[in-house]
Amino acid sequence: MQEASNLLNEANRLLRTADHLAYVTYPLVKDNKLIMAITENLAEAMTKAVDAVLSYDIYYKRIMNVPSDFQSRLEVFKTSCMPRYRINLNYLSLIRDLKNIQDIRKRTRMEFIRNDKYILTQENFKLRTLNYQGIKNYITLSKSFFEKINSIFKNVQTQ
Repeated sequence: MQEASNLLNEANRLLRTADHLAYVTYPLVKDNKLIMAITENLAEAMTKAVDAVLSYDIYYKRIMNVPSDFQSRLEVFKTSCMPRYRINLNYLSLIRDLKNIQDIRKRTRMEFIRNDKYILTQENFKLRTLNYQGIKNYITLSKSFFEKINSIFKNVQTQ
């Protein structure tokens, strides 16, 4: 149980960091490199939140085995946890999108900034663009996801 609580606390910390970077730091310095830092923090926060719920369910023996790779863990989360806790399926696409951005960044050979957009090139010469407004939308959706996740843990969380 302590592991689930620690994962959730770390996820909440990462969400607060992303929120602060987006709503305090970015408007102050207007550096588009922060867009990627915000996205990375948000992706890690969502991943840790999913892992916290999975760990919580393992502790209470609702799930017996969780695979080690992310896609399989996300599938277990989708089939087992989302219906149990009434988590909207729209959050699944948000988690996948953030993880996809993270994966593209790991594989990209070139990333640059043009016209207030952060652009990542993919292997097949497709471009993935991120902008400040899109990141703010991700944060808004993430906050509502975290409200749901934190409500699951409200009686067991130790801070």
